[in-house]
Amino acid sequence: MAYHGASYYIFFATDPKLALEEISFDLKELLADVMDLFREKVREKGLELQLSFLENIPSRLLSDPSRLRQILINLIGNAIKFTEKGGIEVKVEGHESSDSTFHVKIQVIDTGVGISAEAMGQLFQPFSQADNTHTRRYGGTGLGLALSQRLAAALNGKVEITESQVGQGSTFAFTFNANLDDKDKKLGSSAGSGKNSEKSLLTGTRILFADDSSDNALLAERILTKRGATVVIATNGVEAVELAGSRDFDLILLDIQMPYMDGYQALRLLRLEGYKRPIIAVTAHAMSHEIKQTLDAGFDANITKPLDQSVLINTLEVWLSKNGIRRRVLSS
Repeated sequence: MAYHGASYYIFFATDPKLALEEISFDLKELLADVMDLFREKVREKGLELQLSFLENIPSRLLSDPSRLRQILINLIGNAIKFTEKGGIEVKVEGHESSDSTFHVKIQVIDTGVGISAEAMGQLFQPFSQADNTHTRRYGGTGLGLALSQRLAAALNGKVEITESQVGQGSTFAFTFNANLDDKDKKLGSSAGSGKNSEKSLLTGTRILFADDSSDNALLAERILTKRGATVVIATNGVEAVELAGSRDFDLILLDIQMPYMDGYQALRLLRLEGYKRPIIAVTAHAMSHEIKQTLDAGFDANITKPLDQSVLINTLEVWLSKNGIRRRVLSS
């Protein structure tokens, strides 16, 4: 999915009341999902996009994940918009500030056009622009930064620019305080003790995921292994067919557009070789004719990119259950 910044700014502008919720969520998972929104745009511009955690982060926090997502989308989206070479790095650190509160700091560091010292003071004013030349070339930040700052304040935090040099890049810092989830206060735990039911749905299943995009493959692997599945990655259709012939997989996901052998060709060979379990197409577009084309070709289902975690999990659960695979795995 290509990134279109204006839609996010409109979303900010139509929500002036800043109503907040307190929901248990996984910060690492939220950040990974936000980063995935921009993978296509980053590839188009030839940039790098990195995410790093400098310290252990609790597996579960209590805050408003939708508001956090809005702020991160704005900051990362702006960094990509104003960067033509190099890349963007998102650094995350935090510390426990009390028995029930955790302080998080997220830095968005880019190698973009930078901002002059005199313009920095105007950045968080609604509709103000740092530089008219940059505005004409890249488009402005509109209400994004101003409302991101308001959202951060509502979350007991702030958004600020901590460093910038014209022609060298900028660093924005987003800090906020969240409550620790009573069910999971241990720092650095991997999946959270309260999520075993989520894992059990796919525990013991063996999944083959074929995609020449390492980003998609790693995202799928992270989502599925977190729920107890064993995931094997293939980078093209040839590898997928070879792996399926030498190992026992409960389900296969095939990207349609792959080098050497595409998803349709791989599907035909797999069926000819006797693979009777579910094979799911992974496509770049949710166009009705493309979905129909994959189903007509013999795929059991279709999942579109960028991968949506809930859609991926639900689709796999449905087809594993239809084939009795999940019941077999859980009863073994």
